[in-house]
Parts: sequence; structure tokens; C-alpha cells
Amino acid sequence: MQEKFSRILIGNVLKSIRTEQKIPIKKVAQNMDVSEATISQFETGKNKPTNEKITLFSEICGQTFNFDLDRDLIVNHVYDIYDLYTDLKKEELNETIQIVKDTKNIACSYARFEYYLILYMDAIINQKEVDTALYKGIIELGKNNFSVRELSIYYDIMALEKIYSNEIKEALGYLDKALSNKGNHLMINYHYCSIYLDLGYFNLAQQYIHKSLKMAVQQLSFDRLYYLLLNQGVLYMYTSRYDEANKLFLKLLNESIKRQNEIMKYCILSNLVFTSLIQKDIKSGFDYLNRIDEQFTDDLDLRMYKCLLYYFGHEYTKSKECIASFFRDVKDSKYHKSFIRALKYMMDNKPMKAIANFETCYQIALKNGQYDRAIFVLKQLNELYLDHGLQNKLKKVKELQENFYKMSYANQIIEEIGLKLN
Repeated sequence: MQEKFSRILIGNVLKSIRTEQKIPIKKVAQNMDVSEATISQFETGKNKPTNEKITLFSEICGQTFNFDLDRDLIVNHVYDIYDLYTDLKKEELNETIQIVKDTKNIACSYARFEYYLILYMDAIINQKEVDTALYKGIIELGKNNFSVRELSIYYDIMALEKIYSNEIKEALGYLDKALSNKGNHLMINYHYCSIYLDLGYFNLAQQYIHKSLKMAVQQLSFDRLYYLLLNQGVLYMYTSRYDEANKLFLKLLNESIKRQNEIMKYCILSNLVFTSLIQKDIKSGFDYLNRIDEQFTDDLDLRMYKCLLYYFGHEYTKSKECIASFFRDVKDSKYHKSFIRALKYMMDNKPMKAIANFETCYQIALKNGQYDRAIFVLKQLNELYLDHGLQNKLKKVKELQENFYKMSYANQIIEEIGLKLN
């Protein structure tokens, strides 16, 4: 069976096992009664060891080599897990991951690098609190043995990790690598459209949404399709097409209730609360807010929206109570604390202090690449500048709203790395 595998793969596996166990080459050479140069030749693929030598090498490293494991089977599991992730079939995804984890001595086999790729996918897709550096270190040593599709999956998962940590420039770099490895997959396009949407680069976001919607329909990936339609609704919302956004959100809300999808229901209701605030539709805002499941009520944006709804609804006592509760509980978010502080100053009739805090919010939102927050703050500033005759600042807000991309964090990134639609 060994004949199937290249000397490079065998060498990479052996070196990876030895270095993970922190066994010096000298110790392996002494126990195998060969020279250190011979061990180096095994690990670099210049010389192919026999099964007996692989067995002995593994035993010296405290492992038992599994020669019987079908590497192609594990490669197919990589593809299956990625497809299940695409289709949002979490239960089946985790069952497949567990099958791989339960495979005897898989870490000491020709499928070693696929195994660690699956562990990495598990950690990122399921957002586990684990240090992924070990997984990536092992994968990097053996990724030259991956198929083109495995490489595109690996880079897409690396991009996803960076998306979760809000390292957007790095995420886009990994997506480009995924795409360059024949990675024109639904999830790669989905990640592109999500990033561009968050950054406020709407022309590109719209193109990737259309592209992803078409792919989702062709692949019958209907669960993913609903999240793409949610992105379309958010795009309508960000571009002030509130009636179109609300119409789409309400359709998706009904679908989320039918499917008993609490996460999607929460996302949609949050957006409906946001559009209600923008349109000063206080009754609808409270109706949508009260329909959100209790497990999500600690969301800082929702708590902030609630304070604003009371304020815009002229329920100032309740708004003050809401603000006081917010300050007691929220310790870390500078954006949210500055926004609520601005609201408090508005209630205390201290408009200049309110403006200063809103301007801080705007800068934080820009720095973090959060278009929705930035444009929402601009709307508050626009009203304050107008009410208090700050014509120079009002003019500046108009310029920002009309040409947001040129001033935004989004455009800084796009110009810096020269993004193009693929």
C-alpha cells in the first residue's frame, strides 16, 4: 500500500510526528541504528523508508503507525464536512467530524494532514475556544500534499477565522488564495459578499450576492439561500431602501418561524428594530424587540436600541432607567458606552457633549469597519448639527453621506490591496 504515497508525503508525515513530539533527530537515528543524514533523507523525501522503518520511527516517537487507513476516505470527509458547512447541516457535519476523530491512530497515518485540517475546520466552524496554532503549524508542514480543492478549503477556513476576529484585510487575502486554487465555491463567494457588505462597498457586495444566490439555487443549498437573501435585505437597509428591506425581512421572518430557526429569527428581528428606529416607527420597533427570544436580549445593540426607542417615544423616565442599567452592566464596549453617554447628554440638554460623544462613536465605527454603525451615528449627528446651526459640520456630514466610501475604512483597505471582482 505504501507505493501509493509519494516520498514527500511520507517524509512530511514522519517529520511532523517527530517535531510535534519534540524528539531530536539524533535520538531517532540512534534508536534506528542509522545516521542522522538518513533520517533527514527520510523526512525530506530524498529516500523512501520501508514500512518496517516507518513503524520503528513512529514507535520511537511514541506512536503506532496506521498503514491500513484509506487516505482517500479522509480526503472525502474533508469535502463532505465543507459541503455540510455550506448547506448549514450542522448535525451531520458534527457527526462526520466525530467519525474522523474516532478513527484509530489517524494522526499517525498518511491522512495526518487531512485529520488536522478537519480539526481546524471543527474549531473555526463551531467557534470553539481552542488555540488553532498547533493545527495550522502541522497543516503548513504538509499542505503541499493537498489537492487543489483541499487547499481552497483550507484558505477559506483561514479567512473565516480572520472574519471572526475582525481582521478583514487578512481575511480578504486568504479568500484571494482560496479563489486562486480553483476555489469558485459558494462559501468563498458568500464570504466575499459578507465582507464587502460589512465594509460598505456595496457595488461589489451586490455582485457577489447575485453570484452567490445563483450558485445556491443551482446547488439546491436552500438554507444558505435564506442567509444570502438576508444579506440582500441588509444591503437594502444600508442604502436607505427601507421599504424593500422591510418587505424582504418580513418574508424571511415568516420562513424562520416555519423552520424554527431562532438564530435567523433573531438576526431578522434585530434588523427590523433598526429600520424602525431609522424611520422613527416606535410602535413597530417595540413590537419587533419584544418578539426576540430572551437568550438574545443581552445583545448590546439591542439594549442600545431599546434606550433609543424609549427616547424617541418620549418615555424619558424609562429611557433614563434603561441608560442607568446600561452603564451598570456594560464595561468594555467603548462604542456603546459613548453612544449611550451621548443619548444621556441629549436628555440632559447638553447638545455639545452629545455631539462630542457621537463623533467618538463615528470614529470607532470607521476604525472597526462597521458601516451600519457609522451611518447610523451620522444620522444622529445630522439632526444635532441641523438643530444647533452647526452649518460647517452639517455640510461635512452631507459630504460623508454622499461619498461615504472615500472617507471610510472600507476604501482604505480596498485601495491598499487593490481588490477586484473575480
